[in-house]
Amino acid sequence: MTRYEELILLSPELGVEECREIVNNFSAIVEREGGSVIKIDDWGVKDTAYPVRKFSRGRYIRMELDLPGSAVTELERNVRITDGVFKFITVRLAETPEAATEEA
Repeated sequence: MTRYEELILLSPELGVEECREIVNNFSAIVEREGGSVIKIDDWGVKDTAYPVRKFSRGRYIRMELDLPGSAVTELERNVRITDGVFKFITVRLAETPEAATEEA
């Protein structure tokens, strides 16, 4: 499986419980598609570089995932249609030299 990083910008109007529910839904999608969630970081509410949907702040969530490439499309589709998600980006992480030497 391939390691991905998903960075999600959520509305600052969402409560902590609502944000947790959104992240849990994304985690369930990852597991349903045969992947696993390695790490979830809630960076909290921070200023954005420019206004997004008339908001100058947003809650940043970073997810590190092990996911088959075919499942990325399904995850992004669900992120795209979720209310409260302003922006997101999915990045394939490069294999680290440490991981390559451990496998050898």
